[in-house]
Amino acid sequence: MVSLKGLIAVLVTGAILAVPLYFYWEFLTQGMQPSVATIKLNEIERSGFPDFSVQDMSGESVRLYSFKGRPVILNLWATWCAPCVKEFPSLKRLVEHYKGELVVVAVSHDQAKEDVEAFLKAFGGVPKDLVVLWDKERITGQLLGTQQLPETFILNREMKLVRKIAGEQVWDDVRALEFFSETLGL
Repeated sequence: MVSLKGLIAVLVTGAILAVPLYFYWEFLTQGMQPSVATIKLNEIERSGFPDFSVQDMSGESVRLYSFKGRPVILNLWATWCAPCVKEFPSLKRLVEHYKGELVVVAVSHDQAKEDVEAFLKAFGGVPKDLVVLWDKERITGQLLGTQQLPETFILNREMKLVRKIAGEQVWDDVRALEFFSETLGL
């Protein structure tokens, strides 16, 4: 028969070993928790890409879904973001290359509208199909789970997410144009 002292000793030893193992397991699995971006992306894939309205540089409200029927490159950026500044000319060239077949919606997360205006002036303005919006409150970033800039969402003609890309890209290189041709039918 098991003695009471022996049973208590086994339980105490088990507890002493279990507590550090529990914390070690929590440490190991901490990185396995999905990020906010992953959760938002899963939600978008399940429910569809969210529509939103943001003001353009003239103060007019622009709805994302107003571009339905054309592929959309939705780019979240800021003038203080070096990779954003570096990729901006290729977004401009991409729009010029496709001559109205797609639209780039560039949503600035700058605090000051004047910074965006000065930036656009320095780049010689923007073509008609490069729509620049100013989201001072960064609502679009929160809505989409954006954690770094630039971040780009490629939407097809039905406003379905085709691909999400985080980080700087060259949007008009041969591989990108092939992707747009094959995936978006351009």
